[in-house]
Amino acid sequence: MLSGDELTTNANVTFNSVTDLLAIPSWDLSITDLLAIVAAVLAAIDAGHQSVIVTHGTDTMEESAWLTDLLLGVERRATSRVMFTGAMRFSDDDDSDGPANLEYALNQAMQTQHSNQGAQIAFAGKLHAARWVGKIDASNLDAFASGSRPASSGPLPPTNGTIDVNVALVTANSVVRQAIPEGVHGVVIQGTGAAHVPSTYFEQIEQLWKRGVPVVLATRTRDIARTFDAIDRVLWAGDLTPEKATLALMAALGSSRQLPAVCDWWSSLMSQSIR
Repeated sequence: MLSGDELTTNANVTFNSVTDLLAIPSWDLSITDLLAIVAAVLAAIDAGHQSVIVTHGTDTMEESAWLTDLLLGVERRATSRVMFTGAMRFSDDDDSDGPANLEYALNQAMQTQHSNQGAQIAFAGKLHAARWVGKIDASNLDAFASGSRPASSGPLPPTNGTIDVNVALVTANSVVRQAIPEGVHGVVIQGTGAAHVPSTYFEQIEQLWKRGVPVVLATRTRDIARTFDAIDRVLWAGDLTPEKATLALMAALGSSRQLPAVCDWWSSLMSQSIR
């Protein structure tokens, strides 16, 4: 695994500052590691850097970028460009895509006149909003896509810069029906194609809601735009993947554990939902 200086040398680009943070595969990253990445980005912006680039493994790049987007804050978002990039081929391959991706990310990040776009992924000559981007191919160089959605997301609801990690992500379908852990502060359930969950979960979801524990229903597919309706007594992930919905719920609970406040926060998040 190359150091930051080696990456910049290979790409023939220069930076004012290079920081080596976590030299581990992205599939080994924990939520603590994701928070360390976010903290490093925020610290760089607070130190006066208007352009920040994170080189990251492709397996979990979209989650790290999304958490960064959630915690970036209005002021930092308005004054900086934050790019995540990486490579599909090894650095010692003759035709490695890493140098070109890093150069592209740098070119985009330097366009600070186009700030207020939040965290983005710059990859294979394309720019994607952290909210909507997903890795869709495990081998092609053009591995990320965000459909026809914009390259930057709209405004996000405010956070206090922290998250509540006591949120469970549970899979519930015709093959797997995982138990919802006790004592969690929030639950995201990855249901079936339309975010439906088996009826055996209905009573538990109702009891969680009565105790003030928010429950988000998500799907692995591209869902319709969703808005909160108190009659439903659940929140909908809408355009977010189950993993991104989990990170968003962590951010919401980091701001307040009061269910009405979480519902308001989620409504604001979903107001920018794009199918």
